[in-house]
Amino acid sequence: MLEIRVLGGLEVVRDGVPATLPPSRKTRALLAYLALARGRHRREQLCDMFWDVPDDPRGSLRWSLSKIRPIVDEVSVPRLLADRQSVELRTEATSVDFLAAQSCAGLAADDLAGIVKSFRGPLLSDLDLPENSGFHTWLLGMREDARKLQARLLRSLVERLAATPEAALPYARELVSVDPFDEDAWALLIATLAEAGRSGELRPQFETGLRTLRDVGGGFGSLLRAWRAAQAASSRSVDHAKAAGSPAAQRASIVVLPFANLSNDPAQQYFADGITCELTTDLSRIPDMLVISRNTAFTYKNRPIDTRQIGRELGVRCVLEGEVQRSGDQVRVTVQLIDAENDAHLWAERFTGKAGDLFALQDQITRRIAVALDLELVDVEASRQVEAPDARDYILRGRAARLRPPSRENRAEQVLLFEQALALDPQSAGAQSWLAIELAARAVDLMTDTIAADIARAEELAKRALAVAPRYSVARFAMAQVLRAQHRYDEAITEYEAVIALNRNWAHAYSHLGWCKFMTGLVEELIPVQEEAIRLSPRDPQIGLFYSRIGRAHLLQSRIDEAVIWCEKACNATPAAAIFRSFLASSCALKGDMQRAAAELAEARRLVSDDRYSSITQVRAATSWGAPAICDLAEATYFAGLRMAGMPDE
Repeated sequence: MLEIRVLGGLEVVRDGVPATLPPSRKTRALLAYLALARGRHRREQLCDMFWDVPDDPRGSLRWSLSKIRPIVDEVSVPRLLADRQSVELRTEATSVDFLAAQSCAGLAADDLAGIVKSFRGPLLSDLDLPENSGFHTWLLGMREDARKLQARLLRSLVERLAATPEAALPYARELVSVDPFDEDAWALLIATLAEAGRSGELRPQFETGLRTLRDVGGGFGSLLRAWRAAQAASSRSVDHAKAAGSPAAQRASIVVLPFANLSNDPAQQYFADGITCELTTDLSRIPDMLVISRNTAFTYKNRPIDTRQIGRELGVRCVLEGEVQRSGDQVRVTVQLIDAENDAHLWAERFTGKAGDLFALQDQITRRIAVALDLELVDVEASRQVEAPDARDYILRGRAARLRPPSRENRAEQVLLFEQALALDPQSAGAQSWLAIELAARAVDLMTDTIAADIARAEELAKRALAVAPRYSVARFAMAQVLRAQHRYDEAITEYEAVIALNRNWAHAYSHLGWCKFMTGLVEELIPVQEEAIRLSPRDPQIGLFYSRIGRAHLLQSRIDEAVIWCEKACNATPAAAIFRSFLASSCALKGDMQRAAAELAEARRLVSDDRYSSITQVRAATSWGAPAICDLAEATYFAGLRMAGMPDE
């Protein structure tokens, strides 16, 4: 029996033994073409498909056929037939996996699963020949046929296994990876997750589907219906007495209504509409946020606004409305957040800027609004009274606790809240990710006595979250935090960049990205990204970290006056951060203010529960400085300043 496998790289197996294939890609491509494009082929056609005239196409074809014949022919079964005019590969006693997969529709589920497993990757993944346009065009078409076939088989298998959703789930996940722009595939995954009771994975996968489909104008048809059905089923299981009418408003759900143009010039309406569209897009990138599409939102344009009715119709808890007014070169944007359940105003803010570059201003304003809203919505949702808190409620409470400046006590509270979320839903990618983030954060900030154990557990949680939701920005951020805690800065850089690609407004991702680059020796990279983080989130509860990193950059480059200014700002913003105090102590000593340096060093020692600030040796053991060049700078500045402040070497 001869097996020719094309669903992945080309493989040939005879009687269970893999055959050695010719090293020539064109010869292997010719074999694959003859196996898939059954029938007789004129030699001229094959020469035109694989070889150019200067290469002696006929001679090359003869040579390739001589290499193929020993692979496919047997004494009793000659398969390669060639005469002066044509070539044919007969398929008697031969199995080609792609052709077999095309005729397996009636198979039982177990047999169908075996066929699905034969798809090892894109068809003939190792045989790209872009310089041979004839073959390349044929190959692209065959790959698309194979992809559609794989998707069709996966869908069929998921549907046949509907009675056992846990068994169907791996195939539903594979389906969306094979056909990521098929909204029905995402809807099937959401339905399967709901049937399997995987409530913790539902929201991350739903949001991933929305982000993916939004690029092709989808996400609000079958996917949204499946999501609402899953949520309705979940609500009924918790409270069977609830009415099954309009879909219940989801936590952290919002619609951005079209912004009003208050300028005298009607031509400025495009700017107001642009703010609405960009803000909708940016809010959709916020983790665990359900955002109604802009197409739906614009159906309310120029209509009397009843926020309660909008909330009921769209199933959202919050409505954002705003106004844009331009006067000369000044633009003012006013936004207000309204509770759709009771029409109460929750938050309002005004943003202004110069209209020199309207598109740049539009981008700047929408990003600042998105960041401010992220913080505000977390606080709003966490403060709602809930009789029986679930995992989602505890995640929101943990995130709300993160809105306070960090301290050992606050970090411990956040870990406890995320632990409660995980206990209620051990499969929740959100609970896993946020707990990993907090464990890694308190380890990096030296606000725990179990640093090694916290980092190890954070790594395990981040890996679990990424396994089920690889495009979930919170899971990516969690892994980045773990890698930074492990001083694997180059790998952390890649993860932080992935977070920013998924959510361009995550201020802390920018800050940590700059720090990791700094630790690899790129000193000049640190300050600009901290300034970007401050621009994005000027009221961030952890803004002291951004200030401190700017101060450290100045300190290590011996700009002592600037270092003192920024380190003071960091300590004022986050009084409980001992490490910030140590940098201020060093900076003050280098400036000559020994009294202030001694006081700050004493405060750093008071804030910790161990002896890490008792000597230079202990500080070195507790901190990492990355690249040798950065270590040298730290020795010449930070450690020199600590010695001057009175810290002994041992």
